[in-house]
Amino acid sequence: MNRIAALARKEFTQIRRDHVLSRLIVGLPIVMTLLFGYAINFTLSDIRLAVYDGSQDRISQHLLQELQKDHRFTIPYTAQNPEQVPQAIRENRARVGLVIPAGALQTVRQDKAVQLEVFVDGSDPNFAFQSQAALRKVLGDVNSRLLAGKVLAGTATTPPLTPTLHTLYNPDNKTAWFMIPGIIGLIMTIFTVLLTALSIVRENESRTMESLIASPIKSYEVVLGKVLPYFVIATLVSLVVLSIGHWVFGVPVSGSLLLLFGLIVLFVLGSLGVGVLISTLARTQIQAVFGTFAYILPTIFLSGFVFPVDGMPLFFKGLSAIIPARYLIDGTRGVMLRGAGLETLWVDLVALIIFSVAVLGLASLRFGKRLAA
Repeated sequence: MNRIAALARKEFTQIRRDHVLSRLIVGLPIVMTLLFGYAINFTLSDIRLAVYDGSQDRISQHLLQELQKDHRFTIPYTAQNPEQVPQAIRENRARVGLVIPAGALQTVRQDKAVQLEVFVDGSDPNFAFQSQAALRKVLGDVNSRLLAGKVLAGTATTPPLTPTLHTLYNPDNKTAWFMIPGIIGLIMTIFTVLLTALSIVRENESRTMESLIASPIKSYEVVLGKVLPYFVIATLVSLVVLSIGHWVFGVPVSGSLLLLFGLIVLFVLGSLGVGVLISTLARTQIQAVFGTFAYILPTIFLSGFVFPVDGMPLFFKGLSAIIPARYLIDGTRGVMLRGAGLETLWVDLVALIIFSVAVLGLASLRFGKRLAA
């Protein structure tokens, strides 16, 4: 028993002396708790709504005011004709669209139903369900107020506002259609970051890196030689996942394959840089694994892979803007489900270019200094 206690004390001492590992052991549970408590929020707010108001009367104005109450919906786009509403969703200007026909007030006075057209981005089934529920609640409240006045007047009680729902891009609410593009981003992150970091740290631990440094090989050649196999592997794995999603689960590829491949390649390059960067900070493979988990956890929670960004508090929405996987996942869903092109996804493309160039540059500088030390 004494020998076991002595070995345990020795292990605790080693953990305490390993400053990187001890900080990760303390910090990761705190970060995970905060992410679970704040970032994971299925209650949507400020849902982006595109509106065409053909009535411009008291009924439509009251409805739009109620929709924006308590930050349930926000209206960033006002259409000039009904056809622009679904187009705004395709271009990612809005996630929900509402078309109010002309003469709403006159229709209600005649005790007829106003036929509203509602368009919902169904690429995320959970988002579609919640946004529809939020819209139905607002319509129910408005209908109740309008009916209350009509009942007191002794007139008929036909529900004044009747929505016709159109679910876009995923009409059957298939979860796989939403998950497969996200899985591509998650697998790319795990493959590239973890394997690259472990590969370089393993060279350091086995002292083979010293022989490479002593050879005429330049530092950038060492980096390229180490990451090139994982670039090929990660790219091939992404194509395998994409093929399985399309041929097995029926996920469509509605847009450009070239654009989709470009987004994947840029993300893989940046993630390889992250792996190299972690390897310059980690001295052991255990540190590299913990460092990779510290990078992957925010990716899972804040990228929109599972939990909708629209449901996050404002701080975490801002934090998600610096998560590279968010732009890959948004881009792949845009290409595959919405058929979006470069004119819509240029922000995602530019963000991934900045990510890959910045991280690869920083990783090269850090790696060069590490070799020179």
